[in-house]
Amino acid sequence: PELYQKINATTRTIRNFLVENGVKTNEINVNAPVVIDLNAERYGENRQGYRYNITSIITVTSKNVKLVRSIIARQGNLLQKGVAIVDGGYENPVKYEYVAFRQMKPKMMQEAIENAEQTAAQFAENSKSKIDKIMNADQGQFSIEDRDSNTPYIKKVRVVTTVTYSLKD
Repeated sequence: PELYQKINATTRTIRNFLVENGVKTNEINVNAPVVIDLNAERYGENRQGYRYNITSIITVTSKNVKLVRSIIARQGNLLQKGVAIVDGGYENPVKYEYVAFRQMKPKMMQEAIENAEQTAAQFAENSKSKIDKIMNADQGQFSIEDRDSNTPYIKKVRVVTTVTYSLKD
């Protein structure tokens, strides 16, 4: 019972910290704690100074990435209150997901078609021809990736289109 009281107090401290720093309460999700009885572990010597390891996962789902990143940078304030935040590791890493794809898709397609036309015009100029009609066009594939492993909050969004123009003399 003492551990549950402590985990509830810790969860309250974290939730208050998040709300005080601008996260909305409906953006915070507290999962059930995961309890490991170290005396029941099959591997190891069972000589820990404590018996239980309790981990609580708190998820923040927000469109305000800058705010959340700034809060992550200030987690030392929680450490001063005796609350240690750890990276979720392999099972629960910090994730940044792109959710506005539908809004950006038309603009990306427009830019891709304009780029294809500019490229075709360059081909026509280099071959002393003129660009004619579109013979075939495929939308292709959209991909969303982290820019790099150090900045997963910055996304690289890419569309591949194939547009075939005919050229005339």
